[in-house]
Amino acid sequence: MKSGFAMIGLMAAALVACSPQVAEETAALPESGKAALAERLYEQNCASCHDGAVNGAPTRAALEERSQAQVLASMNGGIMQAQSAALSPIDRVVLAEYLGKGEAARVATGPQCEGSLSFSGAPLWDRWGNNGANTRFQSREKAGLSVDEVERLELAWAFGFPGAQRARSQPAVTREALFTGSQSGHVYALDPKTGCIWWTYDAGAEVRNAPIIETGADGRPKALYFGDVDAVVHAVNPLTGEKRWSRSVRDHPDGTITGSIALHEGTLFVPMSSLEVVSAYDDQYECCTFRGGVTALDTDDGAQKWRWFSVDEPKKVGSTSIGVDIIAPSGAPVWSTPTVDAKRGLLYVGTGENYTSPANGNSDAIVALSLASGRLRWVSQTVAGDAWNAACGRDPKANCPEEDGPDFDFGAAPILVELPSGKDIILAGQKSGEVFGMDPDDNGRIMWRERAGMGGFNGGIHWGMASDGKTLWVPIADTPGNRFTVGPPSPGIHAFEAATGRKLWSRIEESTCDEPGYACQTALSAPLTAIPGVIFAGAHNGRLIAYSAQDGSVLWMDETNRPFDTVNGAEAKGGSIDSAGVVVADGMIFVNSGYDKFGEIAGNVLLAYRPAGERE
Repeated sequence: MKSGFAMIGLMAAALVACSPQVAEETAALPESGKAALAERLYEQNCASCHDGAVNGAPTRAALEERSQAQVLASMNGGIMQAQSAALSPIDRVVLAEYLGKGEAARVATGPQCEGSLSFSGAPLWDRWGNNGANTRFQSREKAGLSVDEVERLELAWAFGFPGAQRARSQPAVTREALFTGSQSGHVYALDPKTGCIWWTYDAGAEVRNAPIIETGADGRPKALYFGDVDAVVHAVNPLTGEKRWSRSVRDHPDGTITGSIALHEGTLFVPMSSLEVVSAYDDQYECCTFRGGVTALDTDDGAQKWRWFSVDEPKKVGSTSIGVDIIAPSGAPVWSTPTVDAKRGLLYVGTGENYTSPANGNSDAIVALSLASGRLRWVSQTVAGDAWNAACGRDPKANCPEEDGPDFDFGAAPILVELPSGKDIILAGQKSGEVFGMDPDDNGRIMWRERAGMGGFNGGIHWGMASDGKTLWVPIADTPGNRFTVGPPSPGIHAFEAATGRKLWSRIEESTCDEPGYACQTALSAPLTAIPGVIFAGAHNGRLIAYSAQDGSVLWMDETNRPFDTVNGAEAKGGSIDSAGVVVADGMIFVNSGYDKFGEIAGNVLLAYRPAGERE
């Protein structure tokens, strides 16, 4: 790789990010002054967020693992476009060349699968929650694993994502193919047994959610859908990786797709989130105008069917202490996966906090929408008056709303299950550390409410729970740093009776060493996955754990925070397991390891396990 500032012309040409004049002007800067200029630009524009990993911003060390092209692309048209708007093209190039010390992101190469891909039947694990109800429960037939076999799991293969610092696109799996995205924007179809590559698709921006498979009349996959960080939804032929269509759903400069897409009878339901919560950190930024919600698209061509907004049209409501406009209502993003209730014709959606005051009635809530029209049917709000943005973490905090928190989103997808009595219930988990049972037949009335953890802006309950209809298994992170917490920290796994909320058992995971930091935290932020008798979990410190579903005892564990030899030859290591959970299918388990946000442990590997003694 070319080092220093020698890549300026290459970046300008490859990214069409700068004009020839900009390239010439930047190259003309004296070498002795470039580093000083870059450091000053970093301190003035970047350090306040990245040095402190504010609201999930990658640390400076994580930024320096990225390539110059990656850093520049994120400022010019990607995830940091709004935050970089005040920088000149020259300043952006100088910053990118100064910070970007890593290898250029590239498509993963490796052994190609022989023959052509075909499907023998229905998917084994489809979409984020494994079904429209988001139970994250896998039947014994599809799991293909018994408790005894889980205790004999060993690594079958590892697949490395070149140039990546995180791996968070939870796979969708059939008997013949595993589909997963990557930080570079490449989506891969791999053979589940060997890790060989069937095909690769370039989305052009990071794909961090779980692909979802649509099946045809024969029950076999006919389309694959996913969203990217630039809020573009892609439809791909699952046999070949050929693009069928792509459609931008971005209706705000900071709009993005974090949660996975839901699907029902020819309609895609896209959760709408944003990075404006971070843009507000700049005290000169007029905060805020993003409106969370859901966009419904037609699976045939991506045409919009409806758009539901979680807040009304924003307008000026005041000024900050330094005279910048305050715009409200705003926020209430949807960054979890929507849940489909076909019987009632409803879509259940979890929302986050408002960005500005006054907070409205749709934030920190489970919301029911009509599947057909997007019309609001009911709202069950559990925390009122929650307004917060990243400015609340700085001093002075001009853009911080007067409530200043607590930032207790529903980031975990609602779960819809049928109880042993035959009655349906919605199970919801919140970053507050509380779990809820809600009545879908009574406008979301709260039937029970119990505390599982102390809560916090990173959970509490962060990404997702699992249930078989009798028991609700709840992961708790309870990381330090939130003044709204209640009680002692309870990181680990907790089991509740789904019908009543009665606590059945808890397994608290103590820190694994005396030093502070994620390398020691066995906190469970990633979603759980359940099969009969076993609950799978991933921890901040990289531990992959299988718990007994009956009492929480540990059945099996592996340390993923280490380097791995990969089937595709890419240099790879594991790290924190966060945002994406374990997938169980056909006698194997699959999990991503590595997560560079909030100062967690970076990594870039997809791991596949099978019981010892069983080979393809």
